[in-house]
Amino acid sequence: MTTKAKLYIAMIAAVAAAVLAVVALRWNPENFLRFLLFFALAMVASAMKIRLPGFKTTISINFVFILIGIALFSFGETVLIGLGGALVQSLWKTQTRPKLVQVLFNATCLTVCTAAAFGASHGALAMLGLNSLAAMMVVGACVYVVLNTGLVSLVISLAEGHPLRDLWSSCYEWTFPYFLVGAAVAGLASVASHGSNLGVALPVVASMYFVYVYYRMHIVRVVLENISSVSREDQTTHAGASQGR
Repeated sequence: MTTKAKLYIAMIAAVAAAVLAVVALRWNPENFLRFLLFFALAMVASAMKIRLPGFKTTISINFVFILIGIALFSFGETVLIGLGGALVQSLWKTQTRPKLVQVLFNATCLTVCTAAAFGASHGALAMLGLNSLAAMMVVGACVYVVLNTGLVSLVISLAEGHPLRDLWSSCYEWTFPYFLVGAAVAGLASVASHGSNLGVALPVVASMYFVYVYYRMHIVRVVLENISSVSREDQTTHAGASQGR
């Protein structure tokens, strides 16, 4: 890993540490049992992850619970949902044992993204004098998606030397449909909950599970098609070379 990548990760970690310090100072959950139930469901959702083609990273449906948390929970509670989800996503049933620096970056990245999405959505509505759940969800989702894909693409660019623009474009292309559906589900769930009834969280997990299965199958199909296409091109090239002889 390059020095620039290490410095970048250290900077993100410092920002995340400051966020967690704020969480610790202002921690005052309204209903701790309610939060624990929601947190447990979010961790289950974080275990449903998909590896993106060409990236050493995954996405999970924890994003949906982060958005619901922005609408229904406090800043500290929502940040902990993001942090806990990142740890589960990084450590649960991995193909290879993750490096400490990878776990650190994933945890700090989601902490920063969650905090920024919460702050931007609540701050924007307060500044404009609005009280719209739909507007809050839209702002939160946009900030989270752009920041998350940007931070991940930048660390890969610094570590491996690939062009940032190409990485960000590819990451955004793969994740946008998944995040879009997740944001829609989160918005519907937040409206249905009326701020107190978390029974709607179980149908959310069920519905997002089917989205997860479909999207995973879609990615596998695309990867297999690409492999098949490359194989056919190689066979054509070898056949042409044989005829040339």
